[in-house]
Parts: sequence; C-alpha cells; structure tokens
Amino acid sequence: MNDQPSSPDFQTGPTAPLVDNTASLGKRFSAFVLDGFFMCMALIMVMQSMGLLDPASTTDMAAAQAELQARLNALPDSKKTLLAFSPFVIFFLLHGFLLQQFGQTLGKRIMGIAIVTLDNQKPAFVQLIVQRYLSQWVAGMVPVIGVLLRLADILAIFRPDKRCIHDHLAKTKVIDLKIPVIHGKPTSIIV
Repeated sequence: MNDQPSSPDFQTGPTAPLVDNTASLGKRFSAFVLDGFFMCMALIMVMQSMGLLDPASTTDMAAAQAELQARLNALPDSKKTLLAFSPFVIFFLLHGFLLQQFGQTLGKRIMGIAIVTLDNQKPAFVQLIVQRYLSQWVAGMVPVIGVLLRLADILAIFRPDKRCIHDHLAKTKVIDLKIPVIHGKPTSIIV
C-alpha cells in the first residue's frame, strides 16, 4: 500500500536535514570545569574576606586543617550562616542573569553552548533552577549515597542522547550554538 495521497497536487517540499545540535561531551566538560573554577575562586574570596584563609599559613596539611577548623568555630553564627549559603548566592550572582536571559552559565557562554528545551527554546528560569539545578543540589546532599546519585546523574551523559538525569528531569538538553537549528522543531540524532 502507498501511504501518499493519490492527488496530483500533493508534493513533498524540501525538508531540512536532521542535524544533531547536541553539545559535544568535550564542550560540556570544559564548561563544567570553567564553572567549577569560577565558583571556587568566588568561594575562596568569601572565605578570605571572613579571615578563614591565611596565605602565610603552614604547609603542613593537618595543621592547616586544624587551624581552619578553629577559625570556623570562632566565627559568629551570622557569618557561619552566610558561609553555609554562600555557594548558592555565588551561583546566582555568577550565573543567574545568563541562565535567565540565555540558558547559559559562564562556562557554557565561553564554550558556545546553551541549555534549551527539547524543541530548542530557552527554558523558563524557575523550571530550569528547580528541575535542573535544585535536583542536583538535593541529590548531592543525601547522606552516604549523595555522591553516588550525583555520579549516576553525570554518567548518564554517555547514553546516546547525551543527556544527564537532570536534563531529563527538566526536559532540557545542551546544544552547540554553532550548529544551526530550526527553532520549534525537535532534532534527532543521526545514527
């Protein structure tokens, strides 16, 4: 049987080739490393401003750890609370605007990749934060197995669709902005 209509007016128009615009693992990893570097630098500045880090300190790791613990214990409760929430505050200061406007973190912006919905649209900011990032943060805080949950999330990127578990939860994917796509049309992976 022929599924095409028998009408002579029926013509198949040109179709755009299927293009896999998914960001490469290398670009995603590079963006991850850059984001981690920016977060660490910002956290170091916060800790230094609270007097927790002394560059002239001892080179003995055990003594340095004991000294840091003593300084942490000496902090007033308000500074301890600020320190506990500083990673989240820093995350939003570093990445909030870019995520809201472009679906990118600093690392993703530098690498030319972005988070989009499955139909290549910019995701809603609250959805992006709650489903994509908050899910990672909460999973990482689960006692004992949190590290394994995060590892499983990250290792899911090696599946054919190159999407981590947090991408599936948020119904997002990470694309390479240098690969043109037709907005509103889902793309397929060419096998």
